[in-house]
Amino acid sequence: MATISDVTIIDSNKAKAVPVDSGLERTICSPALCGSKHLLVYRRTILKGRQFNVDAGKDYHLVYVIEGEQKGRVHFKGEDHVAEDGAGVLLVPGESAQFDAVGANLELLHLVTPKPPPAVEAGLPGGPGYFFNRKKLRGLTDAGGVRIRRFCAESGVKLLDGSRLTPTNAIQAGEMHYVEGGASPYHSHKGTEANPDGADHVYMTFKGRGKVDVGETSQEIEPGTLVYFPPGVPHRLNAHGGPLDYFEIQAWRSFKTNVLSEDPLGLKWYYEPEKPGAPLVDWNQS
Repeated sequence: MATISDVTIIDSNKAKAVPVDSGLERTICSPALCGSKHLLVYRRTILKGRQFNVDAGKDYHLVYVIEGEQKGRVHFKGEDHVAEDGAGVLLVPGESAQFDAVGANLELLHLVTPKPPPAVEAGLPGGPGYFFNRKKLRGLTDAGGVRIRRFCAESGVKLLDGSRLTPTNAIQAGEMHYVEGGASPYHSHKGTEANPDGADHVYMTFKGRGKVDVGETSQEIEPGTLVYFPPGVPHRLNAHGGPLDYFEIQAWRSFKTNVLSEDPLGLKWYYEPEKPGAPLVDWNQS
């Protein structure tokens, strides 16, 4: 039976901070640290008055603003955007972006994954990349009303104009919010024919405390904790002592989810209504 010792738990607040030109860099998930196959995760502090330049090269990069500020800027494709909480960019190979910390430090989550094979892309074009913020992204609510998510990268999400949010299956990523007492079903993720090794799966907590269950064991986690789940390890995340905000990642986005608890609505999600009283629209989770 799986136990909590089968997952990797890293406190990013205590991770080694390496000085770089932009500020501080903490590596919090890598093949050496977590056993990940297709994912690197960095937590970056961009010091006031400095900038962070990211060049995607041959890989996909997602940079998400954990803590922003109104004077901070994101420069992408010739346009400037506010580096506010929840903003960021998805970069496809060959693209670049710049983050400027103007009035205060910026705290960033930086994800890197290699270009997936054609079988994982399943006909998607792979690009272009895009800027995102919470105004652009659509919210989703689970059938029980206790979990709310907002993807910044997910090929199965449609924007209000009917277009696809993300043109690649390189990565699935986004914000999650659990109300007090909220929890996921007990579940596992496994590989697919296109991605037999399975996806690298990570939670990164921002606000509130959580509790991770694996088998008959569990561990409480504090804000700033990264949890890496190897493919096939069953787990449940609970809000513990109040609401919980965290970031969820799957790379590559080619996996199957199995609900193992008695929760027939565990994978049932709805887009937030465009207007009060509008009919609910399903979003089908993998």
